[in-house]
Amino acid sequence: MKSYFIKSNDGYPISVHEFVPKSPNNKTIVFAPAVAVPQKFYFNLAIYLAEKGCNVFTFDYRSIGKSTSQNIQSLKEYGFFSWAMDFKSVSKYIKEEFPKNTQYMIGHSYGGNSVGFSDAYQYYDKYLTIGSQFGFYKHFTPRMRALIYLNFKIFVPVTTSILGYYPSSWFGLGRPLTTKAAKDWATFLLHPDSMLQFTKKNTETYYQDITASMLLISIDDDLFAPKKSVDILGDRVYSNAQTIRKHLKPSDYNLKKIGHFDFFRKKNQDILWPLIDEWFQL
Repeated sequence: MKSYFIKSNDGYPISVHEFVPKSPNNKTIVFAPAVAVPQKFYFNLAIYLAEKGCNVFTFDYRSIGKSTSQNIQSLKEYGFFSWAMDFKSVSKYIKEEFPKNTQYMIGHSYGGNSVGFSDAYQYYDKYLTIGSQFGFYKHFTPRMRALIYLNFKIFVPVTTSILGYYPSSWFGLGRPLTTKAAKDWATFLLHPDSMLQFTKKNTETYYQDITASMLLISIDDDLFAPKKSVDILGDRVYSNAQTIRKHLKPSDYNLKKIGHFDFFRKKNQDILWPLIDEWFQL
């Protein structure tokens, strides 16, 4: 495993980890992380895929994990679209490093939602998203609706105005977020048009340009990405892509739970990870 930094579009240093295969198969896989989740969470799966012969890359969005070269309060204007440019910069760099490789993406939650926030799609031949959803909170369970509304309607404005950032860990939501990222997340969850609302705010998006094959995975006990919200993501957002839906029930795999995160845990290597092998034909 190699660890280094590359420059994003505006020069911000982005932490990247590269997993080098012993016997390359001419396939590259790039992980796009969930909100507030550091890249190290995906290392076990990255190692597994490198052992299959893939050149595998993980990275941290600015202000997350090892991409924290500045105080989080000083990054308050950087949000979802800054992260999307980080992803594009990483994607472009990797494609230039391995131009002859077929390049694939695995997007977790926001990582899969964000593909259309930049034109990074031009670097990919196929996609896999896990727990990525059309985020409007009313598509969630009643309990999650209440928690989301309370958190993003009240706690996000209050904490960001007082602290200058959003203390996500206080609410069990991962690493701290910049003010802009937290407010973008609030728009994503509270507005009926979710991520499509950003286009209406005169922000350029590229969802309609994505036409490649995309497998959208939802998980029956994933409270952060209910089946309905993933269905809508495919129907409304990735409507021009060649989308395929797969819904996983823990009981079908003799598991008690999977939720929003356990797909990526090493304990499920022999149970769930073969789904990735099949999709990318590893």
